Amino acid sequence: MNPETTETPKETKPETTATESLEDKINTEKLDLDESLKTKTISIRSLVTSKEAGAIIGKGGKNVKEVRDATGVKAAVSPVVEGVNERILTVTGTLDTIPKAYSLFAKYLIENSNLPANNPKHHNGKPHVVTRTPIHLLVSHLLLGSIIGKSGENIKEIQDTSKAYIIASKDMLPQSTERVIEVIGTAEAIHIAIYHIIVSILRDIEKATNNILFKPSKKYNINEFLNISTHYSSQKNASSLPLTDKNGLAAKLDGIVSNVNDTTQQPLTFKVPANFVGCTIGRKGSKIAEIRKISGTKISISPITNENKEERTFTIIGTEENKEKALSLIYELLLEEKEKLAKKEAKEAKEAKENAAAPQENTEVKN
Repeated sequence: MNPETTETPKETKPETTATESLEDKINTEKLDLDESLKTKTISIRSLVTSKEAGAIIGKGGKNVKEVRDATGVKAAVSPVVEGVNERILTVTGTLDTIPKAYSLFAKYLIENSNLPANNPKHHNGKPHVVTRTPIHLLVSHLLLGSIIGKSGENIKEIQDTSKAYIIASKDMLPQSTERVIEVIGTAEAIHIAIYHIIVSILRDIEKATNNILFKPSKKYNINEFLNISTHYSSQKNASSLPLTDKNGLAAKLDGIVSNVNDTTQQPLTFKVPANFVGCTIGRKGSKIAEIRKISGTKISISPITNENKEERTFTIIGTEENKEKALSLIYELLLEEKEKLAKKEAKEAKEAKENAAAPQENTEVKN
């Protein structure tokens, strides 16, 4: 199925420690869901490219069989349509089993991306390591409101809990009532995000009874739909928000990002303090390379000069939607770095306070 590579992804099995941490993050006890729905059998479909289908199926069907055996789901990829690059992955199971299956498929996709034949070289000839992958879920447009929630509260909570980046297409796919919800993250983040998305679907499952399923056809260029996606930060009118704050992260960065300049069809530029740039580049350029791949943009960072050692300028080139995706991913890394530094400063301040108090305690004992 995947003639591009001769290597087979390593065997992927669920890890006990990962499962325990997932249970804590999913926190099933807090979910307001009827018991009968937790065990209800449903099907979740996703759009995959022919190359991705090869990684999901594996040599001789090895990978998909392992996922079926490990989770108990039924999983299948639709037949190849001549002249069409897209296929449909259908996973049938329950609330507990479907997210596990998708997380394992995500691992195969990540491993496949890191095979030498598929991994372009960066930085002194050494390949960067891909750690995240996109999953393109197909969901009835009538269920999007349930997933997004009032004023975008539900989708924001899913993103905060899972650490996945979630976007949805503006339009329904041709000749169907389905939209694409793209979930980008590590295998664990995808597990958690899809779990909560399915919870939202189950709460209003009756709304999708008349759903018209999308069928890949050479009449349509699906890449156009995947490239015009927009981040849903509110249910009513998300697309009216300015590019630089659609995801609400800009405000949290509290002035770290400055001089944001974006004009339609022109490069997006902004400045970031030099000490924050490293977290967006990653080890040997792994982070910035991953953002370029996920967003489909070209990203450059100005070098440090004698004239300006304090700030560096980011330049992003791509469509408006792709620039937004790249900007949001960069904002998330900057926010993580900001929070990490804040925790470090708080810890150092606490230790300094304790050290300062220690001599006083000793003096009081002597007196």
